Amino acid sequence: MISWPQLQPSTTISGIYKAQPSDFKVRELLGFTPTSDAKGQHHWLYVRKTQLTTVQIAKLIAKLVEVPVREVGYSGLKDKVAVTEQWFSVQLPALANPDWFALFATALANHGPHFADASIELVEALRSGKKLRRGSHKQNRFEIVLSAVTDMDALLHRLQGTTLWVPNYYGEQRFGFGQDNIRQAEQMFAGKRIKDRNLRSILLSSARSWVFNHYLAERMALHRTDLIDGDVFLLAGSHSYFTADGIDTVIKNRFDEGDIQVSGPLVGDGESPATAASLAFEEQIVERFPVLVRGLKASRVKPERRALWLQPSDIQITPVNADSVCLAFTLPAGCFATSVLQELGDFQSPRREHGEDS
Repeated sequence: MISWPQLQPSTTISGIYKAQPSDFKVRELLGFTPTSDAKGQHHWLYVRKTQLTTVQIAKLIAKLVEVPVREVGYSGLKDKVAVTEQWFSVQLPALANPDWFALFATALANHGPHFADASIELVEALRSGKKLRRGSHKQNRFEIVLSAVTDMDALLHRLQGTTLWVPNYYGEQRFGFGQDNIRQAEQMFAGKRIKDRNLRSILLSSARSWVFNHYLAERMALHRTDLIDGDVFLLAGSHSYFTADGIDTVIKNRFDEGDIQVSGPLVGDGESPATAASLAFEEQIVERFPVLVRGLKASRVKPERRALWLQPSDIQITPVNADSVCLAFTLPAGCFATSVLQELGDFQSPRREHGEDS
């Protein structure tokens, strides 16, 4: 695992997460209530899964009702080695009315030993007139058991209050085991054909996430949380942004109050909105990854911005035993719980990640 620069001082705190899948729970929070329509052709399914990827569930749903997997929608990818809950949707003809609970009850029965440790449960089903689309959910709620903690008092001290800010790095699982996704992305940009559309999408996402993490790491190392002339600011809770020509008192106050968030580049086929010193710094970092940047632009990926720092909300701490604690918190969609854990100490998982994120 790469050790990215952190905001908190270095520490000797260490421990384990994901000692078992039930030690890592994720619940998707849409931020809205799905609209029920008895005549709707989109069947929404709230699924609890263990030891299965989001993509595997989508393929399984498609197989259950014999439709192409492209007819199955979901908002975001969730961890495999975990107990996760999320919504799916699948479009069917108007008169189709499958018994979803009966189908899910036997969904894994004939999949052999490969899925022996997996489980799947349908929690809720409804019909709607709309498809669930990618990026629709607002937040994710995490419940993580940290075990074999070497210094519980020091850990609890770091968690005091609700002012914990963490760098908004993409988690290591975004890059595949041993950063294999980055290697595959470079091969794809060099001309290797990737037939699987889902894999291609994952590799494109991994490539620009890799560039972003290095931008944030370098900025943390050189500037910490200082603002730079020409920075691009996101409006809190929004994808809208503006560029600051200068860093005045008004900008600083809005940033300190959480009204705006400074952002970094998600590289794509377009010019950066950053200017002045911020643009020069951004270009300096981006230029280190010519193969990835050229590939992203050639693939016509839309450029976006991502907040550099985030604050977990609704933090709850529940002791389990002398060296274990359950840490619960909520993060915006697309943010990684592992980035929070890195800020708290050296917490390692004994289980390989498989390229999914929350």
